[in-house]
Amino acid sequence: MKREQCENLIAGILAIPHAGELQVTLHGSERLGTRFNDCAISQNTLKRQHTLTLCARLGQKQTSLSINRLDDRERIRRSVEQVFANCEHMPDDEELLPAPGNRLESREHAYSEETEALDIDSVGRRVGDACHAGAAAGIDLAELLCVKKEFAAYADSAGGFAYERSHLCDYHVTASGADGSGWAEHKGVSLTEDALMRATRRAIDKCRGAQHPKVFEPRPATVILEPQAVGDLLSMAFWCGFDQRAADEGRSALSDFNEVLGRLSLYSDPASPLFPTVAFNSGGEALEKAVWLDQGRPQQLVTSRYWASQKQIVAKPSPANLILSGDGSSLEDLIRGTADGILVTRFWYIRSTDPKTLGFTGMTRDGTYRIENGAVTYPVVDMRWNDSALRVLGQVIDSGVPVATGEFFPMVMPALKVDAFNFTSLSN
Repeated sequence: MKREQCENLIAGILAIPHAGELQVTLHGSERLGTRFNDCAISQNTLKRQHTLTLCARLGQKQTSLSINRLDDRERIRRSVEQVFANCEHMPDDEELLPAPGNRLESREHAYSEETEALDIDSVGRRVGDACHAGAAAGIDLAELLCVKKEFAAYADSAGGFAYERSHLCDYHVTASGADGSGWAEHKGVSLTEDALMRATRRAIDKCRGAQHPKVFEPRPATVILEPQAVGDLLSMAFWCGFDQRAADEGRSALSDFNEVLGRLSLYSDPASPLFPTVAFNSGGEALEKAVWLDQGRPQQLVTSRYWASQKQIVAKPSPANLILSGDGSSLEDLIRGTADGILVTRFWYIRSTDPKTLGFTGMTRDGTYRIENGAVTYPVVDMRWNDSALRVLGQVIDSGVPVATGEFFPMVMPALKVDAFNFTSLSN
């Protein structure tokens, strides 16, 4: 749906008589998906959906409801009446603030003409080419290519309005052999055939190198974490620990924290050329570049509008991406500079163990290898680890070039070479 159509539709909704304050969000998506396994396409999907969410506020009471029919004006009118009727029965929320009322410019950093032109046939054909490559190598390939074409609009009765279109291309592939597996991905707002095939070949190569793993006796060891593994850990750390209110109230690992976490910077930027995002959130707040760690020094953290008003500081909404700076070393150089260590492709099943230290545990997966005298020598059996994300950042020896990654959240991460990463047991 184009901007003018959204603006007209939402203006009509806001014009429906109502008491109190009304916030309207409208989201639409077209999702092209191709799933494959055993080097064969198993499913092609094309899904289009619209969601209209109405949020009503009466004094300090608030509630919301969502519908997915936009062509029934009477249903929309009844929904406005219903959401305000529901609101009357809600308890007071002393932290509730008025709508921001911001009228935001459409930046559309994450819009791609190339991706907009993709259709389900071209998506399926590209996956078919990848499946042929796996079959030729004698290695099973499975997973998914998903292309999302989306728009989002927000408006409120205080005059606020925002609208943007965006794209997301997500390709991840697992290559499975008799006694080991490999994995690779491509993330971003566009997808070239070369990018998809590079990821496919990388997964195949990882799988070939992962066969017949040997046991590495778990112990603290120098580790090279590839970008996906770094993203796996830091996404968990960010959402569990980078909140200003929790820090101020003594509930966070960053409460009264005065240490320097290495030398890298962690920030968010919707205009990042490597993984851009929409530049506003569902509450009508603009998302600007925000620095969370400046060369390892913690800065102001995620801060809600309410907490910002209490502390007289600037509100910093939750970001739409995370970016970690890097030293620019190639993965090959990181390996060549390691006399004794472990190379990790990615993690899985990460769980928090200690919120006060940002401690986590998890397991390696889809390609874990021994490094000796500057070379990858053999695959190792997957291991469980237990470590603090704060300690990991403080123990970075060297780092790579940031690349787009992130299984559930847009991230731009480098590979990290970390001293004394704590492997604790075998995972099988």
